Amino acid sequence: MKSPNPAADLPANPVGERYDRMVDSPMHCRYYEDSDFLNYGYWDETTAGQKEASERLVEKLLDFLPVRQGRVLDVACGKGATTRYLCRYFRPAQITGINISEKQVSIARRNAPDCDFRVMDATRLDFADASFDVVLCVEAAFHFRTRQRFFHEACRILKPGGWLLLSDILMCKEAEKRRRYRHEENYVRDESEYRRQLEAAGFARVELVDATEACWKGHFMNVVRFFHEQYFAGEISRQQLADHLRLSYDRVPDTEKYLLVAAMKPGPPAGAPEP
Repeated sequence: MKSPNPAADLPANPVGERYDRMVDSPMHCRYYEDSDFLNYGYWDETTAGQKEASERLVEKLLDFLPVRQGRVLDVACGKGATTRYLCRYFRPAQITGINISEKQVSIARRNAPDCDFRVMDATRLDFADASFDVVLCVEAAFHFRTRQRFFHEACRILKPGGWLLLSDILMCKEAEKRRRYRHEENYVRDESEYRRQLEAAGFARVELVDATEACWKGHFMNVVRFFHEQYFAGEISRQQLADHLRLSYDRVPDTEKYLLVAAMKPGPPAGAPEP
């Protein structure tokens, strides 16, 4: 018999617990301008702040789509800010968000009340084959155990002609071994290997964009600026400044690539005329 509480069917997950703590952090909310986003964002010299950068990242991923229509799955939806943003282009009734954290799902339901949200593991998607036109995953696949299993599941639930869109962070092999919230099985040497993994899962027309400068480095520079401003304004102590900056500086030697990725499931879209 299936548990009445979907979260009870999932194993204990330190990643979900970590992000749950971030949800409760007033400083984290202040940095993201109370937007409920959690991503690095996409930056250039015109970007005003983290909220705008986070929205621009979602836009950059949606730009891969030939058309913005159909049924969408937002994987690792966090607090639902990305899901809410998707409502600008897709009907809420056609948008589903999943997350491994019941706490974050409850917040997401408030942020996008007309969308469907479920507690679910991204590597064990409880959806029928060919259920979605788009699967979106923003900055989360590196946490999954494993990313490759997620690729196979995403391909299975996509309709022919459907698209997987994701932003992903590649770290060096030593960091994948050492970092508590990463997994050595997810180490990917370069873009060519990343492409091969997607193709092995059944995808075609794979597009990879190196967005390290615009995403990771842009976010890093803004974090450094923000916490120095908080210190000079008397909002945080010198020790708190050092602690916040250390978390970002520790990622510098470990982070190798920030990728924007699009991959299509082979086959004509549903309803397309026969050639």
